[in-house]
Amino acid sequence: MKVYEIGDTTNGLAIHKVERPVPKPGHGQVLYKLRATGLNARDLTLIMGRGPQPGPKNRIPLMDNAGEVAEVGPGVTRVKPGDRVVMTHYWQWLDGKWDNAMREQDFAGTMDGFLAEYALVPADPLVKIPDSMSFEDASTLQSAGLTAWNAVVEAGHAKASDTVLTLGTGGVSVFGLQWAKMMGARVIITSSSDAKLERMKALGADMTVNYRTTPNWSQAVLDMTGGRGADIVLNTVGIQEMEQCLTACASGARVMFIGANPVTPDRKASAPTALTRFPNLIMKDLTIKGIVVGSRRMFEDLVKAMTANKIKPVIDRVYNFDQVREALAYMESGEKIGKIVIKVQ
Repeated sequence: MKVYEIGDTTNGLAIHKVERPVPKPGHGQVLYKLRATGLNARDLTLIMGRGPQPGPKNRIPLMDNAGEVAEVGPGVTRVKPGDRVVMTHYWQWLDGKWDNAMREQDFAGTMDGFLAEYALVPADPLVKIPDSMSFEDASTLQSAGLTAWNAVVEAGHAKASDTVLTLGTGGVSVFGLQWAKMMGARVIITSSSDAKLERMKALGADMTVNYRTTPNWSQAVLDMTGGRGADIVLNTVGIQEMEQCLTACASGARVMFIGANPVTPDRKASAPTALTRFPNLIMKDLTIKGIVVGSRRMFEDLVKAMTANKIKPVIDRVYNFDQVREALAYMESGEKIGKIVIKVQ
């Protein structure tokens, strides 16, 4: 089978295509035939060697995935060959609360990811997708879609009376907009591009802020809400935006901390804001919650809701399996809206 591996990232981008033998599923495992995968901010960090640690050499990258069950091992009853499926990111998280120990089983992080024609995966975390959902659409869900679902629906408990604020127009933010509108909430979204903001209005955004022309965007959010602020804030950028996120909050608001690193070129990482400078944290009774993707049960709920409400993900571009470098370059440019997908086979 053809796969991509991460090479020596000392000098930046390091990815190359190689061949490996097709693995054989053991007890409780499935041979997964990949049809589509895609890019997330973390993938770019690993492949470009920009993280705090060197990229995992010879690791197959990318955590997004969608495909079919090609073969099942002994003891597998949840799925059968031919089933159309997606795989959760942290495969041990089936339901209940997150446990940090689960991060040791991390597709594309501590183990091979899905930029390959086949993958060997455990059967239990697989989620079936309906025939009406394309593999390209399904491959956008396990990271950006599920993270936004957790932030807005599961942990955020968004309701029609809420105002949801989300930063930027990347995958998590756009899904956050879609889930919030599904729940009937008002949505404010930020971007450095007026053209992107117009696209967000077409998707249902009620209010928009250009953070480049309005650096004090938190005040703009307060002005738009009559001084009240937002009830749920999706901080998809990082700690450098946390103070403005808190300033933009309504009383009792929830800040969902999702992004660790800026993705777009004009949003550079800065030193963490000192906790003593955080306004409103106590007096407005605010909650800051870290969001770690989501469980299999959340994923199943997401797929059901997406199907029932006929929601389609926003896919900016689709590349073929031989265009991985082009896909990475476009991701790095910061021009995308929503998701970038790579068709595998």
